[in-house]
Amino acid sequence: MTFNRRTFLKRSAVTTTGLAAVVGSTGTAAASDVPLISTRDHFDDDGNLKSGYGTFEYDTSGDVPGVDTGCVGDLTVFIHGWDKKSSESDAEQAAHDKISHARDELTAAGYDGTVVGYTWDNDVGGGVDYGWGEAQNAAQGNGPKLAQFAVDLKYNCPSANVRFVSHSLGAQVLLSSLRSLNGSWFTDNGYEVLTTHLLGAAQDNEAPTQEWPDTYNAISNVVTGAFNYYSEADDVLQWVYNTIEFDQALGETGAEDGNTPAPNYTDFDGTGQVGDNHSGYLTNLSDEIVYHQNHLGSYV
Repeated sequence: MTFNRRTFLKRSAVTTTGLAAVVGSTGTAAASDVPLISTRDHFDDDGNLKSGYGTFEYDTSGDVPGVDTGCVGDLTVFIHGWDKKSSESDAEQAAHDKISHARDELTAAGYDGTVVGYTWDNDVGGGVDYGWGEAQNAAQGNGPKLAQFAVDLKYNCPSANVRFVSHSLGAQVLLSSLRSLNGSWFTDNGYEVLTTHLLGAAQDNEAPTQEWPDTYNAISNVVTGAFNYYSEADDVLQWVYNTIEFDQALGETGAEDGNTPAPNYTDFDGTGQVGDNHSGYLTNLSDEIVYHQNHLGSYV
């Protein structure tokens, strides 16, 4: 697959945050049947941005609406989670498969907009935590890149709805992007991410609350309606957060009891549908995602 490599030239419309416009050159990546925004190979094995890649830079597969092709009315970006495969190509293809699965499940549930994928270096690092720490670094570093895409989309297609859906560690990409957008050209011009949907979020359960003011404010200011889907039986999150983080995950418990979440934030307990299947959120909860999209006014 031929990719457009996006490098950035500042323009007056977006220089309030350094988020910038795009020009294209080309690179290559493995095939996908869904349009892709990609930052594969932008980060090293420590999860740090490589020399030669910009903070806001992203690649595309050449067919992403709003930046490569014409505008669409409603666009959902799906952000995959953490994965440790036997090789880099295995991890990349697995990510593409998850993106295709997301498109298929959301479409089958009645979503009639356009789904694109966001794929990133989710397989960096190693050691006793299997690269969990390095993957978190990469996830956080992807936030400004996803934010740049949202800026470019709304600059080119101001009437288009943009939504984010994430699985697992993709939640850290998503929330980092909201922090990057808050107080930027995006919010200065009155734009919002219409809905966000965190599935099995591998993120501290304090994140959407006043205990994390930067994230609380970003959700409040950037998003119209934010939804979190959790399973109390998710044993992958229990392992990662209880064993490695000595904490609890948002995707296991919902927002931490006793803390005040953002006013436009809603938890959905999917334990009965998902159980301990960390990979089963889309299969079991896509109907709820689409319902929340279609009935947003009931939650905000």
